[in-house]
Amino acid sequence: METKIHTSLRTVEWKNDVVVMIDQTKLPNELVYVNFTDYRDVADAIRNLVVRGAPAIGVSAAFGLALAA
Repeated sequence: METKIHTSLRTVEWKNDVVVMIDQTKLPNELVYVNFTDYRDVADAIRNLVVRGAPAIGVSAAFGLALAA
């Protein structure tokens, strides 16, 4: 198995009106990014622990609100 080193990982980010987050349910075996364009899907991701940790959850919730606006 080849080891890849990532120098810059963002758990959650906003790109062109899309919320992009690492699916933390897949870690540590896979690095999977998921895209959200609907606030309800962001809420489901928070509920299903796709994103974890208070700061990342807070940012995800704020981005979800921005999508809803």
